[in-house]
Amino acid sequence: MEKDFKTESTSDSLQSSSEPLFSIQILEFKTSLLEALEELRMRREAEIQYEEQIRKIIIEKQELQWQKENLQHQKETLTKQHKEAMTLFKKQGQYQLASEIKEKEIEGLKETLKGLQVNGLSTFLGAWGCCTELSSFVRLAKA
Repeated sequence: MEKDFKTESTSDSLQSSSEPLFSIQILEFKTSLLEALEELRMRREAEIQYEEQIRKIIIEKQELQWQKENLQHQKETLTKQHKEAMTLFKKQGQYQLASEIKEKEIEGLKETLKGLQVNGLSTFLGAWGCCTELSSFVRLAKA
C-alpha cells in the first residue's frame, strides 16, 4: 500500500505539474486561433473591398462603353450629315456655276442683240436717210 501511495503521489504530482503546461498550451492554441480568426476577418474585409472596387470598375467600364457607342453613333450621324451637306453644297455650286454661265451667255446675247439692233437701226436710218434725201431731191426736182 505504501507503494500504491507513492505511485499515486507521483501521479498526482505529474498531473499537477502537467496542468499548468496544458493550460499554457490551451492559451497558446486560443491565441493562435484568435489570431487566425482576426487574419481571416481582415482578409474577408479586404476581399469585400476588392469586390466592391471591382464592381465599381465594371460599372464604370460599362458606362464608358455606352458612352463610346453613343459617341460612335453620333460620329456616324455627323459624318453622314456632313457627306449629305457636301453633296448638296457641290450641287448648289454646280447649279450656281451653271446659272452664272447662263447669265453671262444671256448678257452676251443681249449685248450682241443691242449691237445688231444699233447696227440695224443705223442701217435703217442710213437707208431712211437715203430715202429722205431722195425724197428731198424728188421734191426739189418737181419744183
